[in-house]
Amino acid sequence: MDSIVLHFIVIMSVSGILSVILSIIAHANRHRYIGCQLFMYMSGATAIYIFGHTFELLARTPGEIMFWVCFQYIGLPFIAPLSLLIVLQFTGFHQYLTKRRVLLILLIPTLTTIMVFTNSLHSLFYRSITMNPVDGFLLADFTIGYWYIIHGVYTFGCSMLAIFMLFWFLRVTKKEYLKQILILLVGMSLPILTSFIYLLGVTPLHIDPVPVVMFITNALYLWAIMSFQLFKLSPIAMERVFEHMSEGVLILDRYRTLIDYNPAAASIIPALANKKGIGYKIDDIFSAIIKDSTFIQWLRSPQDHSQYDLMWKKEKDQSCYYHLTASSLFNRRGEIEGRQIVISDVTEQRLLQEELERRAYIDGLTNIFNRSSFIERTQMILEEDAQDTAVMLFDIDFFKQINDTHGHHIGDEALRHVVSICQEHLQMDDLFGRYGGEEFAICLPHQSFKEACHIAEKIRHSFEASFFTNDEEKVRVTASFGIAHTANDPCVLETLLFEADQALYMSKRQGRNRIYASTGKGHVLYQEQDLLN
Repeated sequence: MDSIVLHFIVIMSVSGILSVILSIIAHANRHRYIGCQLFMYMSGATAIYIFGHTFELLARTPGEIMFWVCFQYIGLPFIAPLSLLIVLQFTGFHQYLTKRRVLLILLIPTLTTIMVFTNSLHSLFYRSITMNPVDGFLLADFTIGYWYIIHGVYTFGCSMLAIFMLFWFLRVTKKEYLKQILILLVGMSLPILTSFIYLLGVTPLHIDPVPVVMFITNALYLWAIMSFQLFKLSPIAMERVFEHMSEGVLILDRYRTLIDYNPAAASIIPALANKKGIGYKIDDIFSAIIKDSTFIQWLRSPQDHSQYDLMWKKEKDQSCYYHLTASSLFNRRGEIEGRQIVISDVTEQRLLQEELERRAYIDGLTNIFNRSSFIERTQMILEEDAQDTAVMLFDIDFFKQINDTHGHHIGDEALRHVVSICQEHLQMDDLFGRYGGEEFAICLPHQSFKEACHIAEKIRHSFEASFFTNDEEKVRVTASFGIAHTANDPCVLETLLFEADQALYMSKRQGRNRIYASTGKGHVLYQEQDLLN
C-alpha cells in the first residue's frame, strides 16, 4: 500500500511543477494574447491546490493535515470559475465580463475559502474529520457538510457551462481552431469527471485523484502551447466578430483565390451562397455578375490599401453603391500571405448625398433647376458656344390673385401646371429653371431668334388654352414673356438676362399674356413681327 500513496505523491508533485511552469509561461505572454492573464491565475490556483494536497498526504499530525487542507482551498474553489471566465473570453463574450460580474462569479469560491478556514467554528464545510493511519501515512477521511454541497454544485455548474459553450462553438468554428477547443474540452472535462468518481468513493484509499489527472491536463496544455500556441485564443473571438460584422469581408490567398468570407459578404454577393465561391478566383466570381472592366482590373491589382467605389445595378435595375478597401495579409516573416477586401454598403449614404446635391440645384416645389443652378449652367453653355442661344423669362399673370382667391396650395398647383406644359415643348438640351416666386427662365441653345420666339408662342398659347381643376372649378393661367438672343445682344449672360427682363416688363406693362423680344435696339411685340411666315 505504501507504494500507491508514494505514486500519488510523485505524480502530484510533477503535476504541481507543471502548473507552476504554465503559470510562468502565461505570465510572460499576458500582454500578447487574450486570456493569458486568466490562464495564469487558473494555473496558479491549480498549483496551490495540487501542492496543498501533496503536502496533506505527507503530513504526520492532524494539525498539519488541516493546515494543508486550508492551504489547498486557497486555490481549489477558484479553478472552475476561472476556467469559465477563460472560455467566455475564448468564445468572444469577454465584453460582457464587467468587474461586478466577475466579482459575482468569484463570490461563492471566496466564501468557500472562508468556510474552510473557519470550519472549526461551524462545521458547515466538514461535519467531521477522521484520521486513518495507513502504512506510515496519516490519511484524513472527511464527512461533508452543507456548504461542501453548495461548493460542489457551483464548481460542477461552472465546469459544465464552460464545456457546453465549447461544444457549441465546436459546431460553428472553422477547422483551423478545432485543436484549441478540443484541448480545452479535455482539460476541463477530465478533472470534473474524476472529481465525480472521487465523490462516489471508488478511488484507492479514498485519496482525491484530481491532482493526478491534472498531471495529464497540464502536460496536454504544455504540449499545446509548444505545438500550436494554445494561448492564441483570440481567433475564436475574432471568428465571432468576423461572422457578425456588418461589412462584407473577403479573404483571398496570394493567388487571388477566395478562401473565406463572412455572411455579410454572402448577402451582398449572391454568387457566394452555400460556399460556392470558395476555391475560385475573385475576379472570375465578379466578372460573371459585374460588367465593369475597370473594377475587374482593380481586383487583379496587387496594390496594398487600395480603394474602389462600385456602383452595381442589381435586380429590377436597383442601383447599389459599395465602397471596397483592399489590404494585404502578412505572415510572421513579413511576407504577403494573401489579401483582405472589406465591402461597405454605402447605398443609403450615397442616395442621401445625391438627394442633398439635388436639393442644392433643384427647386423643391417644381422639381426643375433653381435660380443659381440655372444661371451657372447657362453660363457654361455661353462659354462653350454662344452662337444661336436664346434666354427667355416669363412670369405668371396675376399670380397673387390666384393665391388670394383659391389659396396658396392652388398657387402651388398653378406653378406645377405651368412647368408640366413647358416641359412638353422643351428638348433635352434646353435648360428650365424657376427664376423667382412665379417667374421662370428658359435657355434655348442652338435655336435661332425666330425659332426661340416660335417656341415661346407655343408655350404661351398652351397656357392660354389649357386649365387645371380645383374642386371641379377650372383654373386657367396665362403668362407674359421676354426674350433675348445672342444674335441681337452681347453674349454676356448678365446682359441677356437684363434685356429679357426688360422685355418681360414691357409685356406686362402692355397688357400681359404676350411676348416681347429684345432686338438689340429695343423691345418689340412678337405678334407684330412676321417671324413665322
